[in-house]
Amino acid sequence: MGAFASQFWFLGFSLTAAANVRTLALVEVLFAQAVSRRVFGQDVSAREAAGMALVIAGVALLLFAP
Repeated sequence: MGAFASQFWFLGFSLTAAANVRTLALVEVLFAQAVSRRVFGQDVSAREAAGMALVIAGVALLLFAP
């Protein structure tokens, strides 16, 4: 799975600017938070929720920018 994921990283970097790929990779933080909540039962603080909202807003701006 790691080699498969690395292949898509290189594919993404070859198709668009590195900044776009790195920004979209921030979505991984959301997945990590979901796993930690489900597996470890950790709650989300207000500060973390605000940070995740900013990440989502940034990715949305990136995806929908002309």
